[in-house]
Amino acid sequence: MSPLSALSPARTLVDDHPKELPLFRKLLLLVLFCLAQFLDVFNASALYAALPALEISMDITESQSAWVISGSQLTFAPFLLISGRICDIYDPKNVFIGGVGGLGVISLCAGFVDNKVPMIICRALIGIACSMTIPSALSLLVTIFPDPLQQARAIGIFGGCGAIANILGLMIGGMFVEWASYHWVFWFVAIIAVPVTLAGVIFIPPRFSVEPTGSPEPVKAAKWKSLDLVGVSILT
Repeated sequence: MSPLSALSPARTLVDDHPKELPLFRKLLLLVLFCLAQFLDVFNASALYAALPALEISMDITESQSAWVISGSQLTFAPFLLISGRICDIYDPKNVFIGGVGGLGVISLCAGFVDNKVPMIICRALIGIACSMTIPSALSLLVTIFPDPLQQARAIGIFGGCGAIANILGLMIGGMFVEWASYHWVFWFVAIIAVPVTLAGVIFIPPRFSVEPTGSPEPVKAAKWKSLDLVGVSILT
């Protein structure tokens, strides 16, 4: 088998009948993935309630404040495609941990920002981090829940958490602005993201992708070539 032939995205341990995880661990991982989905959507919806306070604090106009919202959306959409392809080629566990961990660190930093340009940059980086969590979480979900019925339920719950976050984000964001400050919109994300990252490191099994056979150098080259960065960039 050539290195390239072993890199099919459909070739996972789901097909090779992996050892079943204990139910408690599967449910715990589902909670982690749902929290990541919650934070992704919360990042967008909670900030709408904080925009008036943010405009006053940073002395910016309403049109300029729109960039704070759109900054993450402009990077989230294009990098979602790239992140999905990376999850096909490499271990989605690392992508998930990098996304949630990055989201926590960047959100923590964003909470200390009081200037327009650094805030927009932080929001753009947050969009990239969020784009890493969804495809990796879905990839891990379908592997952890190989049974079609369980898999459908898990994905349904995962998607429902986004809808819940869309509603709660506005409410929680408004509460932070009313009784604390808009900075807590970002710090709240960091407070949740950090333990989710640590739990992911501990509880997500280390390998879900079937490792390609062959010597290391050709395999690495094949993986890099399979990313097809040119093609993904064109679609982006």
